[in-house]
This record gives sequence, structure tokens and C-alpha cells, in this order.
Amino acid sequence: MTIGALIIGDEILSGKRQDKHFAHVIETLRRHGGKLAWARVEGDDRGRLTAVLRESFARGDVVFSFGGVGATPDDHTRQAAAAARAGASEHDLEG
Repeated sequence: MTIGALIIGDEILSGKRQDKHFAHVIETLRRHGGKLAWARVEGDDRGRLTAVLRESFARGDVVFSFGGVGATPDDHTRQAAAAARAGASEHDLEG
């Protein structure tokens, strides 16, 4: 099983905020015999988030996502995940 982390937010990329979940997920996975295979930091861009998630879902990766899930207009994670999942399902049906 491949496990990845997607850290989302323009605030992270600009330095206004620091992610505080990354170290915790690494430690939690280690305690349970797992390890993180990849990590990405992406801004609040729905198209880019959809593409990253679609690729990850197509590979069957487990993805932990941090940030970008609030109730502000720039948070696109839920919509991107839904679009990526729909695209991955369509791709699975075609293949």
C-alpha cells in the first residue's frame, strides 16, 4: 500500500501558516508499521488538486490531506476530491 500526504493551502506556500500535521502523520504511521511514500504541498487551486488526487486515486494510493478543508471560498479540497473520484471511476470503467 502506498501512502501519501497532500498539504494544501496558499497560506502554507506563502509562509503565513505552518503545517503542524506532517510530523504527526509520519510518527503515527511509523508506530503502526507504515511509512509515507510521498508528500506534496499544493496551493488552493481546484484544478491542480483534482489532478493530484486523480493520479493518486488511479494508483490506489491512500492519501492523507491537511489544510484546505475549511468553510472559506478558497477551500476546494472536497470538490476536487469528488471530481477526482468521479474521474478515477470513469477511467476504471474505460480500462
